[in-house]
Amino acid sequence: MSAGPPRETAHDGTTQIDVGPTTEGSLRREDRAYVLVRVGDRADVHPVEEDDRLVIGRGEDADIVVDDSRASRRHVEIALRGGRLFVKDLGSRNGTRVGTTVLKSEERALSRGDEIGVGPARVTVIALPTPQTFGPTDEVVVADARMKELFDLVERLAGVPTPVLIRGETGAGKEILAARLHERGSRRTGPLVRLNCAAVPESLIESELFGHEKGAFTGATEKKRGYLELADKGTLFLDEIGDLPLAMQAKLLRALETQRVQRVGGREELAVDVRFVCATHHDLEGMVERGAFRRDLFYRIAGFVLEVPPLRERKTEIVPLAETFTHRFAKKLGKLAPPISEGARAALLAHTWPGNVRELKNAVEHAVVLSNGAAIDATHLPRSVLERTATSGSSMQEHVDTAERAAIERALAACDGHRQRAADMLGISKRTLQYRLAKLGIKE
Repeated sequence: MSAGPPRETAHDGTTQIDVGPTTEGSLRREDRAYVLVRVGDRADVHPVEEDDRLVIGRGEDADIVVDDSRASRRHVEIALRGGRLFVKDLGSRNGTRVGTTVLKSEERALSRGDEIGVGPARVTVIALPTPQTFGPTDEVVVADARMKELFDLVERLAGVPTPVLIRGETGAGKEILAARLHERGSRRTGPLVRLNCAAVPESLIESELFGHEKGAFTGATEKKRGYLELADKGTLFLDEIGDLPLAMQAKLLRALETQRVQRVGGREELAVDVRFVCATHHDLEGMVERGAFRRDLFYRIAGFVLEVPPLRERKTEIVPLAETFTHRFAKKLGKLAPPISEGARAALLAHTWPGNVRELKNAVEHAVVLSNGAAIDATHLPRSVLERTATSGSSMQEHVDTAERAAIERALAACDGHRQRAADMLGISKRTLQYRLAKLGIKE
């Protein structure tokens, strides 16, 4: 299946968009959406990445400028969250037309083919992401004794149909274990589908899990298969299961017990054959006692419980992981992997890694960019990594924001404040950089 972006070609003066092969109810397996923006005679394809925001309006600070009095300065925002594309009217003077509906300071989910009107501009959704799938985990670094025991247990559990609950801090590697369970079991030829329960708005979670029939609710312009159907004959990985609303917990429990689902707006029950793997960073037992998580569902998903230790307790894996990430990222850039100096290794080992493996990966990619082919030194690492201990009382998000802020400030300084060059250095889009600047309060 094609994984590249849509290709725009001219044919007899008409703009054509080639979005590649499609599958039922969705398009490519990738974590971005694409919209076609037409303003007058000009037509451009714009990718919208996960957690990215595309602002359209008359103001110069908009990502897409519509120079027309019918458009407000910041008219509308298009965003991708949890694999779903949303449009939000930003309090525009004339509202935002989505199909036959006019939004006024409102947000709604988008489907493929939806058209958004912003004055003379027409924005059409041409491609949406499909549920996330995972590649092979053969290159996983396992050096810590506890992790070796954990992976040995995963090998034994892979062929067992019993649901598995994976617990651990955010970014510790729970997804890797879920992928390993799938790869080593009898369902490896089937799909491995992931749904992040924390990333989907409560109003949409039922449709995401169970699917819906055409006309089931406003905006349901076509039949949609839910994640449970998409995972048939395979594995469904429900990440952050602790964030699933209570009402959905009861419906999920029934699906677990009966292996049958009913689409929203449908009457027929459909049989599915799904192996459930769930993950959370929450204390589910404590949530059960507080009435925030169903006791019967907890016992149903926790047939086996795997505890993933945080990276700070896996010191022997820090440097090997850093070397692995260095080689992977350098290869992606088409460069030779730079060596990691002793000073950088010492800094990596001294850091407490509140963001776990995910933070380490980001730090290494940051260092590879700044080293520019030379050996990675401690000065190439984000500022937060150079701090030997985490600030008392600081949250993980604060540490991640600190690392991100340092990376952006260094890139802007190296590029004399030029945003596009800084975005290229960081490996992100200019729109993403602009969003991060505003979010982190960075003033150039």
